[in-house]
Amino acid sequence: MYRRPVLSLVVLAAVVTPPPLDAQAPRWRPLFTIGSDQDDRTRLAQLHGLASSDNYLLRTPLKMATPLSGDTARLRWALLIPEYEAVYNSAVPFSLNDGAMWAGRGWNQTARAGLVATWKRVSLTLAPELLVSENLPYEGPPPIRLGPLPPGRDPLSSPWHTGPSSIDLPLRFGFRGFVHADPGESSFSVDWGAVTTGLATEHEWWGPGIRNALVLSNNAPGIPRLFVRTSRPIRTRAGRFEVHWFLGGLFESQYFDATRADDRRSINALAASWTPAGVPTLTLGVTRAVYAPLVGWQDIFLHVADVVRDRGWHRLPGDSSTVPSRDQLFSIFGRWVFPADGLAVHFEWGRNEPPSSLRDFLTAPNHSQAYTLGLEWAKPVRADRDALRLQAEMTYLQQSNTYRDRPVDSWYTGRAAQQGYTQRGQVIGAAIGPGASSQWLGLDYFTPTWRVGLFGGRIRWDDDALYILPRYYANNTWCSHDVSLFGGVSGSYGSPWGQLQASVTVGERLNVFFYHLWYCGPPSSPLDVLDVRNTTLQLRFTPRLHD
Repeated sequence: MYRRPVLSLVVLAAVVTPPPLDAQAPRWRPLFTIGSDQDDRTRLAQLHGLASSDNYLLRTPLKMATPLSGDTARLRWALLIPEYEAVYNSAVPFSLNDGAMWAGRGWNQTARAGLVATWKRVSLTLAPELLVSENLPYEGPPPIRLGPLPPGRDPLSSPWHTGPSSIDLPLRFGFRGFVHADPGESSFSVDWGAVTTGLATEHEWWGPGIRNALVLSNNAPGIPRLFVRTSRPIRTRAGRFEVHWFLGGLFESQYFDATRADDRRSINALAASWTPAGVPTLTLGVTRAVYAPLVGWQDIFLHVADVVRDRGWHRLPGDSSTVPSRDQLFSIFGRWVFPADGLAVHFEWGRNEPPSSLRDFLTAPNHSQAYTLGLEWAKPVRADRDALRLQAEMTYLQQSNTYRDRPVDSWYTGRAAQQGYTQRGQVIGAAIGPGASSQWLGLDYFTPTWRVGLFGGRIRWDDDALYILPRYYANNTWCSHDVSLFGGVSGSYGSPWGQLQASVTVGERLNVFFYHLWYCGPPSSPLDVLDVRNTTLQLRFTPRLHD
């Protein structure tokens, strides 16, 4: 089934699509998902002043969904329109913001279906996913470059971050194809007016980023969590406020280590945004996430207030050194839309190590920093029926130059929690991962029913790792970096039979996995450098079903 994606689509559609319903049956409805065509068009509408940014910079599928119509005192429900997604990689994994899917080499497929129901204040969304991955082999980093892994580490675990600052980021998810289920974009909530509480595994996206969010994105499987958040912006004389808080659990992948006692971690996170009175198109915000190891799940409620506490420190047994009790990230962000000009600018800046004092912050504000900068511009064309849009964004997660003064941990790694800021082996924040940087540019043309666009980008992968390799590679220079250069075409088309999104990305990964580390002169043999050309095909299809 792995080599026949079209056949898989037919089979999955037959499984998840029920027979036609009679007139008394509930209607169908789509599920708003982060990264969908609906999400993209919402962002475009904000540039034209046709949609508010309320709820958007702290968004979830539940918050962005259109409420079910009907008598609120009665049970209302609808079936979710099934959705199918496939990602094909010809040579190496390339997986950015794919949720629970890890897009390895070969075909990777996801099917989602479910239902949504509301009764009075209670809402339920069940949107589980079935994931299928071909997971074909590819050449990994040469073992001679790495040295031995720590005792108990899985051979597929990350070979770069194995010291005090570690991360659960496998090179490959097993040696063969796999099938598994995921709770997907599911949630259970109770609406108390201005506040909503509940349980969820759905994704959240915090901040204004187009391609990368420093603290919370849809790059990994959803986090099982308890949450409290504002149902809608709270209006005051100072402006509008939104707040999200949650307490959840993080799981280790199967490819990190053989120690089962450390598989559990808590995560406690808080985000707040503010739209000042009199400036309705400006939104500022702050986020913080704290993650810590757990002895057992029964202890998770001891971490309910971690987000407002410092890191804490404890001494290692039989050792004079100390390590933090918790790891943390925080960021501030902002987005300003100028509808008259069709322009928006945004930023997110964060640190993974809080300053120890005001003096510390003022003398080295860039210590352990990361940032994202971006802009968007759109121009109506053809009597305002269509639109041309330009987007650009850069993200920087590489270690700051304060490493000369004191150690700097890579973003998303952990000292207290050795698995780092990951969920089942995938980074929860920026899709490019630890120690990376990226630049991206996209140009799109929109009509009411279709979109077509061109894009290009560059990613320098895990550059921090280059400088923690064995000391005899201390003369690493420009040819030693691991860099992807890519470009492609994307589009979407809405028709009476459904909504289709597609993209083709063609690129080359230079010096993949730091294969070449010696010098930057002409290679002495073809084995000195390994560049890989990769083609990625991504498809997403949602049928249009009628009552």
